Amino acid sequence: MSEHDAPIPHLSRTHNRIDGAHGSVVQAGVIHGDVHVRSAVSPRQPPRQLPLPGGSLLGRADELARLDASLPHDGVAVITGMAGIGKTALAVHWAHRASARFPDGQLYVDLQGFGPAEPLDAHDVLAGFLRALGHAQPDEITSTAERAAAFRSLSADRRLLVVLDNVRRVTQIRPLLPGGRDCAVVITSRTSLPGLAVHNPVVAFQLHRLSEADGLSLLGEALGGHPAAVQENAYALARYCAGLPLALRIAGTLVAESGPGDLGHFGEPLATGPSLTFLDAGEDDVSALRTVFSWSYRELSEKESLAFRVLGAHPGPGIDRHALIAATEATADETGSALRALVRGHLVTETGPGLFGTHDLLREYARELCAPERELILNRLYDFYTDVADRADDIVSPMRFRLPRPRPPRPEPLLPDLPAALSWLDATLPTLVALCTTGGEQHDDQRWRLAYALRGYFYFTKRLDAWAATHDAALQATLRLRDVQAEALTRSNLGMALVFTGRLAEAEAQHRSAHELFTQLGDEHGRAGALANLASVLRRRGALGEALSNQQRALAFYRRSDAGRHICITLRSMASVETDLHRFTDALAHLKEAIDISRRLRLHLEAAQALNSLGIMCLRMGEASRALEAHSEAADHSRSAGSVHQEATSHRKLGRAALTTGDRARAATCWALAVRLFHEIGSEEAESVASDLASLCGAEEPE
Repeated sequence: MSEHDAPIPHLSRTHNRIDGAHGSVVQAGVIHGDVHVRSAVSPRQPPRQLPLPGGSLLGRADELARLDASLPHDGVAVITGMAGIGKTALAVHWAHRASARFPDGQLYVDLQGFGPAEPLDAHDVLAGFLRALGHAQPDEITSTAERAAAFRSLSADRRLLVVLDNVRRVTQIRPLLPGGRDCAVVITSRTSLPGLAVHNPVVAFQLHRLSEADGLSLLGEALGGHPAAVQENAYALARYCAGLPLALRIAGTLVAESGPGDLGHFGEPLATGPSLTFLDAGEDDVSALRTVFSWSYRELSEKESLAFRVLGAHPGPGIDRHALIAATEATADETGSALRALVRGHLVTETGPGLFGTHDLLREYARELCAPERELILNRLYDFYTDVADRADDIVSPMRFRLPRPRPPRPEPLLPDLPAALSWLDATLPTLVALCTTGGEQHDDQRWRLAYALRGYFYFTKRLDAWAATHDAALQATLRLRDVQAEALTRSNLGMALVFTGRLAEAEAQHRSAHELFTQLGDEHGRAGALANLASVLRRRGALGEALSNQQRALAFYRRSDAGRHICITLRSMASVETDLHRFTDALAHLKEAIDISRRLRLHLEAAQALNSLGIMCLRMGEASRALEAHSEAADHSRSAGSVHQEATSHRKLGRAALTTGDRARAATCWALAVRLFHEIGSEEAESVASDLASLCGAEEPE
């Protein structure tokens, strides 16, 4: 066989095996022509991808310092917060400031987690990162895992800063974390991304709204440095924007366009409350606050979105889990899950233990969304709050007459004792007052019933402003309803509030009207209550004989009805009138009976009031030592009752009795405590006692 007839070897028999990699390698079976070798990674300038900063960063000095300390050369920081709070501004500002620490470059990507476009996929982002780091053809790497591995390899020996902005979920960014120990990552998101910390050491930063001072500074910057021209309305505009940097910049831009001197043009929206339409700077989506909020809202599930919309109907500053369950008719587990999602997304914040709320602009957005279902939600809220308030009030003021009310089974707050009931009522009072004083006429029946359910609490705590406001609104509701019984009950309770505020003529008018209405209805219990309440006005006006006559008639009914608590209260009131008349024997007999009843029924508040009345009587009789004993015991019962107002009253009277005995030091101690307690509940009586204390202490100073 000649050499020309030799068989052609099969390519499969060619073996080019490389057991290691050293530099650029070409592996081939047969090569025809020239070979040109090109590296997959070509050297180039370090990437500088950071967007331009958006102006000065105000009110974030602490956060910048924390970022400096947390990311000296490496690490992961997650900046979270609600829409418009300035997460991107903080991240970009810090990244520019720290860029010298990362000489191998800064990578940046807006992952569009919340926005008008679809969120970016890590697969596509990695191609851009690889290209920026010099990889020639990253598109030829077909799997995300391989691209992520290549990115980690390229970043392993570099000092890079990676800014991952606007992240929706953890899975979007796990492949984007670099592999070098000298690389730092800054992430911004509207959600807290809790899963990220499972496999990575993370420093978390939650941004809060700007202070009023910082808000004013940012507004002045947006106005182009004309603070003097807008001083008159600048504070109102800053408050209107709720401390949100985005809202402040939009508002400043709008005012600047119309002329800084024309800020008064925006007076109407400032006066009428939050308006997302006002905070719309044009056709750009990111310059309209409503649109920015919508990007967070559309990510919610059906149950989560309903929970958020409830905030638009709920009139108070915060809502608890039980009220949300009632408003949505969801289960406890579903409601808890929804709240956690809303907190993670920074659409709500926990404003107190178990209490959730949001700022005014987000609330306005929720109000727009819930418009079609607002009345349904409000009806559920009225029913819930009235049921719980009635139950809590019964604990605070037991044995009071109550209207029968069906209570459907639903999850409600645990109120095992008096402190728990008072705590719930104190925390919920702003919501209860708002439900009574706002809303349309369609809720009139619910409005007066809620006010009525709170009457014992108001008497117990002497929250006089809230008492008067709720019952003023309730009275107007009963008049519109033409419900005579509701009107009579409301007038009776409103009259009591007016007595304590010193508006005796108005109080007398309310009690006389209530008496007439109860008489018209044939309601003997209501009529007796009106007589007793009217007597408290008559006594203060000096009509002692008429007051005592009313009390005797009321007492006769209560004895026939065996209404122990009302008997106790009426006996004590009668004794006060009899003390004014110097009929001490009758007063003492009535007070002893009242004290016995209150002790037997464990009515600590009524016992404290009766003992204070006994102390007053003893002091008028010249028996100061007995007065001291009575007021001291009254203070003990006040503490057992949990009534700060009654305890302060007892110490005030105890101080007066001590002064009568010549014990000025004890008097000063008692009055100082009374001042502190009255201040604690915001009572105006604190000033009067403080004046007495100042006079006492001043008299003791040497001349």
